[in-house]
Amino acid sequence: MNKKPFYITTTLPYVNAEPHIGHAVEFVRADIIARFKKLQGQDVFFNTGTDEHGLKIYQKAKQLGLEPQAYVDQVSAKFKEIMPLLGIAVDEPGITFNFIRTTDPHHVKAAQTFWMTVKENGYIYKKHYAAKYCVGCELEKTESELVNGKCPLHPLQELEIIEEENYFFKFSAFQQKLLELYEKNPTLVIPDFRFNEIKAFVSRGLEDFSISRLKEKMVWGVPVPDDDKHVMYVWFDALVDYISAIGWPDDEIKGEKSVGAFKKWWIDTGGVVQYCGKDNLRQQSAIWQAMLISAGLPPSKTIVIDASSPAKAASRCPSLWVIPLTRWISSNNTAPTPCAITSPVNCRLSKIHRSPWRSSRRHITRIWRMEWGI
Repeated sequence: MNKKPFYITTTLPYVNAEPHIGHAVEFVRADIIARFKKLQGQDVFFNTGTDEHGLKIYQKAKQLGLEPQAYVDQVSAKFKEIMPLLGIAVDEPGITFNFIRTTDPHHVKAAQTFWMTVKENGYIYKKHYAAKYCVGCELEKTESELVNGKCPLHPLQELEIIEEENYFFKFSAFQQKLLELYEKNPTLVIPDFRFNEIKAFVSRGLEDFSISRLKEKMVWGVPVPDDDKHVMYVWFDALVDYISAIGWPDDEIKGEKSVGAFKKWWIDTGGVVQYCGKDNLRQQSAIWQAMLISAGLPPSKTIVIDASSPAKAASRCPSLWVIPLTRWISSNNTAPTPCAITSPVNCRLSKIHRSPWRSSRRHITRIWRMEWGI
């Protein structure tokens, strides 16, 4: 008897810094769901990995005097090594654990194929423009999103002014399609107040956004397949990992052919369960869903928005969230357990930091009840 498949993925952390407690929280919470689905008798695919392109990674490599590839190789290895130390199910029977890198050749090929598919469908065009760009978010910012002229998530970083001819994604064409998707899928985004946020964002209207940079200004990215003067915007590359990890477009996983893999993990499962922080709400539940529609692919199944944002939590409780995991392990001679990660004793602001453990239970319980009927 064939087991029903289940596919869950975390976001891919940028490799501009070493793995820290904030990353561990996301890995562990997704692992809890993966293990639970295995206990229910399902065949589980658990995906995570590292996002290795973009301006801030290029700048970090230059700062350290390294070539970008050498730098991302070093940091990605640290993320991969930390997984078994956290007790993540890397070798668990019944769970296929996958660690993807956006510099993997198969992913690069998939991202380029995705680009051409979307372009052939009429949703990519080229124009000259000027915009304010937050390197920390790897996102363009409108005036309404700024506080005193700064990105509220990265107030210490100066915004870059981009003025060049780039390729654009016709995001504006998907307002109605996204609203219809949200109407048909009432559990697409969990919890519901985050779902209401993205519905309101889309209802206000969508603007097309740049999906490339001139290679002469930002050399570290996936080359645009039909224009060697441009590289892909980091989000348009990285989000494709959710499908490249399970074999799209040619049923290749980890360098080997796996016939029917994409159908099994994306179609037969009804889509992916994406686990991410609230700073990823727009990218996961609007941009990525529009990208899937533009390529003629089915949408995600569920997007779980974690209550804890590593960027915000780090500002409120820096003694915990930004501790490099390697430092924790060397100091304690062991990796942090799930309880230790969220224990109030690790942060003087215990009143604030009781919430992540409680939110772990609350969110996972809500997911089980809404999505899987328990």
